[in-house]
Amino acid sequence: MKSRKYSTRQREIAECARRIIVTKGIERLTIREIAKDLNLTDGALYRHFKSKNEIIGLLIEDIENTLLNTIEKAAKKANNPLVKLMNIFLSHISYAEQRKGVTFIVINETLSLQDKLLRNKMSDIIQKYLKKIEEILIDGVLSEKFRKNIDTASASIAFFGMVQSLVTIWALSGYKYSLREKHIQNCFEIYKKGIVS
Repeated sequence: MKSRKYSTRQREIAECARRIIVTKGIERLTIREIAKDLNLTDGALYRHFKSKNEIIGLLIEDIENTLLNTIEKAAKKANNPLVKLMNIFLSHISYAEQRKGVTFIVINETLSLQDKLLRNKMSDIIQKYLKKIEEILIDGVLSEKFRKNIDTASASIAFFGMVQSLVTIWALSGYKYSLREKHIQNCFEIYKKGIVS
C-alpha cells in the first residue's frame, strides 16, 4: 500500500473516524456512523472513500508518518543510548496520550481484518519501530553501556510491549488518569535493569 495524497475532506473524514474510535469504540466505526457524524449521506462519503478499510488505511499511514517521526526526533535529542530509549519511551507515551491510544486500537482492528494490504502495512510500521529500538540497543552493547549478552531483537519487542501494555491498561480505565504520571518511571526502571551492564 503506497502512501498517497489525500484531500482536506478525506482528512476530515479520517479525523472523524479517529474521534469515533475514541468516544464510541472501534465497533461503531462504520460508513453510516461517520456520515452521520459529518452530516453527510452515505453516498457522499463513498465519493471520498470506497470502504471503511480505506479509511483505516489512511489512519495507518498517519500512524506511520507521525509515530515514526516522533520516535526519530526523540532519539536525536541524546547521544547516550539509554537516554535515547528513555526519550523514545516518554515521547511514545505522550503521543499515545494525545491520541487516546488510537494507534493500538487501530493495530488491534487491523489484526481482525481480512485485508492483507492493511495488515502488511501495519506490520511494516511495527518492524520499522522495532528496528529503530534494536539499533539503539546494539549501539548500547557496542559502547559497553548495555550488557553484552542482550538479545537485542527480544529487548526491542519488550520495549514496544511495555508501551502497549501501559496504553492498554490506561484505555481500559477509560483514560481516568494521566498516562505520563502512572507507572512510567517504575516500568522504565525495570526495563533498564534488564539491559544496563
